[in-house]
Amino acid sequence: MKTFRFTVITPMSIILDEEVGFLRAEDSTGSFGILPNHTEFITILTPSVVIYRIGEREGYLAVNGGIFRFASNAATLSTRIAVSGDSLDTLTGVINERFMSITEREKALYRSLKQMQQSFLKRIADIERESG
Repeated sequence: MKTFRFTVITPMSIILDEEVGFLRAEDSTGSFGILPNHTEFITILTPSVVIYRIGEREGYLAVNGGIFRFASNAATLSTRIAVSGDSLDTLTGVINERFMSITEREKALYRSLKQMQQSFLKRIADIERESG
């Protein structure tokens, strides 16, 4: 059976580094599959479950998005968070409960930072008007 190297990297560790025969992942356009000797490919993954096959065994990995690249018959996924498991249902729950709540918190943080930046810029403009 033909295979390719699949490596999953987080800031803390290498989660997976195996020879696989197939993988399925998801980006903003939908799901896609990768087989050995696929053409070069790069995309941004959405929070989803990546399915991969090692021999006859399927593996599952919940990821909080990430950068996926396939080149030279090797796939690399760089992500902030990856959780492996044996059940699609369990990992789908992880995505819905854990990753989506992170996304909502990040949105709230970005809104707060934007408001702080706007207030800061307004204050600088006020100071420049007062001194000029």
